[in-house]
Amino acid sequence: MRWPGERADGVVDGAHRAHYGPGASFLQGVPRRGYTAPIGLVGTSARPPGRHRALLVSVHPLAWAGAWYAALSLVLWWHVWAHPATVTTCACGDGALTLWVLAWPAHALAHGENPFFSSMLFHPHGIDMAPNSLGLGVLFAPVTWLAGPVATMNVVDALGPPLSALAMAWLLRRWVRPVPAALGGLLYGFSPFVLTELALAHPNFGFAVVPPLVVGVLDDLVTGRGRASWRGVLLGLLVVAEFFVSVEVLALVALLAVPVLVVVVVAGRAEGGWPAVADRAVRVSRGLLAAALVAGALLAYPLWAFFAGPAHLVGRAWPDSPAGTVGATVSSFVSGRLAPPLVAVMHVFGGYQGPALPDPTFVGAGVVAIVVVGLVMWRRSGLLWLFAAVGVVAAALSLGVGSDGWYPWRLFVHLPVLVNVVPVNLASVTDLCAAACVALVVDRVLGRPARSYLPAAAVAVVALVPLLVNLWPNLPVTVRPTTPPRWFTTGAVHLPPGQVVLPYPASFGGIQSSMAWLAVGGMHFSMPGGGGPGVVPSRAGAERPGYELLARASDPLDAPPPITSATLAAMRRALAGWGVGTVVVPSQADLPSYDRGRPVPYAVGLFTALTGRLPVEQDSAWVWRGHPTVAAATGRVDPARVIRCLDDQAALPLAVARCVLETG
Repeated sequence: MRWPGERADGVVDGAHRAHYGPGASFLQGVPRRGYTAPIGLVGTSARPPGRHRALLVSVHPLAWAGAWYAALSLVLWWHVWAHPATVTTCACGDGALTLWVLAWPAHALAHGENPFFSSMLFHPHGIDMAPNSLGLGVLFAPVTWLAGPVATMNVVDALGPPLSALAMAWLLRRWVRPVPAALGGLLYGFSPFVLTELALAHPNFGFAVVPPLVVGVLDDLVTGRGRASWRGVLLGLLVVAEFFVSVEVLALVALLAVPVLVVVVVAGRAEGGWPAVADRAVRVSRGLLAAALVAGALLAYPLWAFFAGPAHLVGRAWPDSPAGTVGATVSSFVSGRLAPPLVAVMHVFGGYQGPALPDPTFVGAGVVAIVVVGLVMWRRSGLLWLFAAVGVVAAALSLGVGSDGWYPWRLFVHLPVLVNVVPVNLASVTDLCAAACVALVVDRVLGRPARSYLPAAAVAVVALVPLLVNLWPNLPVTVRPTTPPRWFTTGAVHLPPGQVVLPYPASFGGIQSSMAWLAVGGMHFSMPGGGGPGVVPSRAGAERPGYELLARASDPLDAPPPITSATLAAMRRALAGWGVGTVVVPSQADLPSYDRGRPVPYAVGLFTALTGRLPVEQDSAWVWRGHPTVAAATGRVDPARVIRCLDDQAALPLAVARCVLETG
């Protein structure tokens, strides 16, 4: 089957090229589908429809696809809807940080504070919010004001897959019919990468709406659709949007988009020689310049905050681990879920609490087979080869630096910004390319004589079944209650402004639920520690000795810190350096494992030794008030007695505290 103006070799004739765009012939058999949009979800139009009809036939398929995506998302997050403001995947681990990141912009906007910096985490040094998905928190601030950050996280999770899928379907509609476009959107928006990242509370990767829109605008620039300057303005706005969703994804898209643009521009030589290349280069350059001006103007302050603002990170984001080591494996693209040891650790420390999730790099043997067969059967399709090549390059780069030889990511691991990239996240680009390839192949199968619906359906099944089998144990997504310990919703409300609280367990790299307690409880205090790149001992400065000891004291799977005069003094100095005025140890028996550190009697005895005073029981928590100093308990607390008291963990917490302060 051929479209109007398309010859047998796939080249668009001169009468129709003005509409399809000068790049149509480069696609070699996959011409741009413009006003010949199919009617409904199947079938094609034999003639260009009128203006109003054209609008209907172009919107109608995407509307239907969006409705199906929304229904699938409703099923996917089914367990959330009974209590959307009090349950989510887990208010723990990275989820605790995400809840706080979503809550902070709403709090800052409501109180007239600078949203790009906060001292509520990592007090007193603070946290730079420029690279921390600030855009999602701002966009959904009304939800946070009305129903709290848990509801906001659930809204982001529920909207992420269908909106990402719809963006991909919109991109594919320029090349394929509605059904293949909808299938490609499904493969992208509901991919294992997107669903795994959302389940692990990483909306900066799971909310993957912008990349397909960027590809669409770049395609318009290359093929001459629309004015280059206006397309450049739109591209600049998309760059700004993705910066505020995920700086890392923006860097990865830019890393691959630049060489692809060069290849596509030079490929114009096959159509019109070097003059055509020059024409394309000028048009693309004009658009990129407009994009740079728009993005530069809107991101001037955020970029300053990112690189030089208060609390900006200096050096590598994770200085205590080798760069580029979190990568995929070749086998993970066609088989595998997250490793059982990782799943077990998430259940204890915090993370997704359901069955093992798919490996985020999983594509499926069916998709791989479809792409390979498609390249053989339609080897003249330049667009199919382009997406396949970019997908393979992204997959190769996602392997990271490796440990058993040379890997391509070593070329980039020492470059600014890219040194902090987690290579496995390039799977998002691989998924985009794989989805596009499958859509193109299904469209070619569907377009053969006699409308080959059954073969096209068979190809779709081959692509979808391995993905469904891999995702099935987690459908619907497992959720957990997000109610913080009672003190953080009652006692914290009455704290004076500017109070610094150390919740136990301390959020120093192990159990990090206290960030969720702060966010869900109403953002009433600041706290030392937090989550993300800043939560490494090397960034603790002068308080590092006490930081490391308190981290061990909070980690039930690590050996407890030694109790000596020196270690007690180091922990006291850390508390004083952070300006801690209140220490809180929740004592509720119903707290899940990811909300509890060592047994309560141990924690009560330790902080009694550090503060030199007895705690007060308040709202199912033990609370110490007053700023500790190094001299507060010096000479009053005997380390040997502390050790004996802490060993008696069967005793009541207050008995352990009194034991610690006994004299004589």
